[in-house]
Amino acid sequence: MGHDLDVISVIRNGKVLFTGEVARNYPKDHLEGKILEVAFRTGSGSPYFAYYLCPDYYFVVSVPGRAGSFGGPFETEKFRSAVSQAIMVFLVGFLRTSMKIDASRDIASFSHNRAHTNTLSYVASLGDWFPIQHNDSERDDASEKKVAAVNGGRVDIADVIAVDELSPSD
Repeated sequence: MGHDLDVISVIRNGKVLFTGEVARNYPKDHLEGKILEVAFRTGSGSPYFAYYLCPDYYFVVSVPGRAGSFGGPFETEKFRSAVSQAIMVFLVGFLRTSMKIDASRDIASFSHNRAHTNTLSYVASLGDWFPIQHNDSERDDASEKKVAAVNGGRVDIADVIAVDELSPSD
């Protein structure tokens, strides 16, 4: 694809199935706001959600007027489809080798979310990194407050991450 791409997390039913090396190397207080989300719908139930980092693409979609530098809207859509397909190949391979699940025929479609809808945050009470829904219409400290609420037992993690649908865009 010609761009750096790191799968950073895979989640299903609110459970982390995969945490990438990049996330594991972050300090626990790091809040990564440049992740992008892809939902993989299945025939067997809840979708898989994959989160990835791609600095080139994030810059294009997060800065108004930058789409032209990426080849325009048509090239951006081609890139999003190519990324989603590459992540699906990764996901199917990971599920097969690590969890003994054959999802190759179960995954029916994918949907790609836009930037500014999640912040990867470490949730100490659950001992892993989760993509906390945090969009542009919320205050800067929204992710921290949501993580604190989960850690304090006041909120379930499923209430602050995508479980059934893509994260809301605003």
